[in-house]
Order: sequence, then C-alpha cells, then structure tokens
Amino acid sequence: MAKKSRSGSQKSTPRGTPQKATPKGTPRSNSKASPKTTANATSKATAKATSNGTPVGTPTKKSKPVKAVKPILAKSKDLGPVPRARILHSVEQLNKYTTTKQENAKESLLGDDVEEKDVQLIVVNNRSFTESRKNFKIKLLKIKHSIFKPWKEASVTSTKDFKVLLILKDSDIGKISVDDFVNEELNFPDVEIICGHDLKTKYKAFEKRRALVSEFSLILADDSIITTLPKLLGSKAYEKVETTPVGVRTHSDKEFSKKTTLNQFQKIYYEQLPIRLPRGTTMNVHLGSLEWFNSQELADNVEMIVKDLVAKYKIRSIFIKTTKSPVLPLYYNQDVLNELVEVTKVNETEEPQGIVEIDKIKVQLSTFDQSLMEIIDPEEWPTAFAKQIASAKRKGTDDQEPSASKKAKN
Repeated sequence: MAKKSRSGSQKSTPRGTPQKATPKGTPRSNSKASPKTTANATSKATAKATSNGTPVGTPTKKSKPVKAVKPILAKSKDLGPVPRARILHSVEQLNKYTTTKQENAKESLLGDDVEEKDVQLIVVNNRSFTESRKNFKIKLLKIKHSIFKPWKEASVTSTKDFKVLLILKDSDIGKISVDDFVNEELNFPDVEIICGHDLKTKYKAFEKRRALVSEFSLILADDSIITTLPKLLGSKAYEKVETTPVGVRTHSDKEFSKKTTLNQFQKIYYEQLPIRLPRGTTMNVHLGSLEWFNSQELADNVEMIVKDLVAKYKIRSIFIKTTKSPVLPLYYNQDVLNELVEVTKVNETEEPQGIVEIDKIKVQLSTFDQSLMEIIDPEEWPTAFAKQIASAKRKGTDDQEPSASKKAKN
C-alpha cells in the first residue's frame, strides 16, 4: 500500500529541533505574522506612545469620538436668572386671579377693573439704587414688545388720549414739525412740540404747567436741557414715571438732526421702557396692563428686564403682581442675602466714627472738632471739649439707669 503524504498547510519541522513547551492557558501567537508586519506595528505603536507621553511599547487604546451636546449648550445660553416657565406660570396665574375676581364682583366700576390688571415688578436691591444723591434722570430698559403701542390703542376708549410732548431747545423749535411724525407704517401717536421759552412764558403759571403735564402720557426732551426741566416743569411732573421727561438725542455732529430725533423717538416708542431709579432699595417697574399683552409677550418683557437688572445691580429678590393681587416671587439671590448679613454684622461690631478717649471717657467728636484736636495741646483737651465730655457722661448715666431699675424690680 502506498503511504499517505503528510503535506498540508503546516510546515514540517525537522527532526531533532527543540521546541519550547507552551503552558496551558497561554494564547497562541499567530504563526502567519511576518517579521515585516511585526516591525511596522511596533514602529506605529512606538510613535503613538512617544507622542502621547506613554512608555515605548505600551499598547494604546483608540480614543472614542466625543459626541457634541448642542441642545444642552443652546439651552444654557438662553437660560436667564429666572426660568421662563416660572415667569409664564406667574403671568398666567395673575390673569386667572384678576379674571376670577372680576367675575365674582357684584358691583365694580370700569376704572377699577382696568387698574386691577396693571402689572408691576417689585425689585429689591441690596443697597440704594441711587445711593444718597437725587436722580431725576429716567433710565431706559430694553423690551421686546412695546408698552406704548397697546397703550395708545387702549386710550381710544378711555377718557385720556395717548399723546406725546417733545421739548426742544429754543434754537431748534422750527427745525422739526408735527407733520414729520405722521407715518402710516409706524403709526406714531399725536405729538406736540414746545421749547424751554414756552415753559418760561406761556406755561409759567402753576395751574397751566400742571394742566400741560397731565395732558400727556409720555414726555420727551432734548438731553442737553433735561437738567433744567425740574425748575421749569415743577416737582409735580416728577411724581409719576409717565410725566417725568425722558432725555433723547436730537443732535448729530453738533447740529440738530431731524433723522436722529425721529430714530430716537421710534426706539423709545417701540423698544424701551422708562423707569425711575428710587433712592431706596425697592423699585417698582410698571409693565402695562394684562389686557395689552398675551402671556407669552408679557413673559418676554419680564425676562429681558430681569436679566438686565440682575446683571447691573446686586438684586436681592424680584416679585410680580397686579394692583390688588398677592405678590408672586420670581427671583432671589442667596449669595447677595448672605453678603448683606455679613455687612450688617461688621457694621454692628464697628465703633461709630469720630469716637476719641479723653480722661478715660469715650467722646464723639465732629469732623471739625477732630481737626481742632490735632492742633491743640493734649493737656488742654478736657477744657476745650468740656461740653462734649459732659454730654458723654450724661449719656453714660442714662444708659445705666434702666439697668439699675431692672435690678431693683427683681
């Protein structure tokens, strides 16, 4: 019989060649891997390892591509200090409250109904908005939906028409007319133009000035004469935001510009909300009536106003309400509250300024007395400030008497 051939896929190993024993469980190496392939793989691994800073010959894992998180980034960009859902919910609750209250009311005047739907933001700052100085200048906040346009439309059925007063410099009074504000596309309200000379002569009497101011819902004035108007218009004009003059730019390249004036008028009428900064820590921002906007539009305006105020001031809290509704909280800042508490504690521990010690008695001196103290001989202090020392002694006696009376009662 012919012997079977042992030729196959495996190469024959010559007899007598020693073979290494492979331990059990050790994976077999690929016998087909050529030296050339091994060299290329080793060089690539070395190059990658060296560039990554890992030891040579260490196998590296392929980094997985990072997925883009576009939706999350988009949301974080648009996210303001107050979630929009909270603003929208608060506006809807105010709408529901005022509607239910009107339906349940048996006798209600029309004027009361309108006033009950007026919306306002109550903004509480950590410190005074204007510090200790008086500020008659109106601040303008940017809004998405005009407050004046629906106000003008609503005034058709009210007792007072929406009209605008424009006060110019005496030299500019003839350079623009009422006809320049007539525009069918922009639908501007009625405008009356006067100058500073008119306020000094025609409207000099108190009654005439008061009647003039009450006739208009928005007063604009050239920003170069805005500081002179408190004397010309009187304090009555500054009691309400709607009658407080708003400064506008009317000049371009040091000359009166009709185009600049009309652009400023359009910007305020359609895109801005006038507010007056109070001397205290609480400010009311009037947003118009619930009947002038739908919930989405009012939420847009609130969102922009809150974002602007929180960015510029250390706002402690913000609330929204109508004239007679409960207050709904929108925003509060715990960090600002903590800062206020720390400042209060420091102020309580600090001694009042101007306290000096004379003959072992703490005396409070004025700035003038402190300056005088520096040039007087210390031995003459008790004589020079005898009056202040006596006052400090009386104050100390008065403070001790209540504590003594309490002990006697006990």
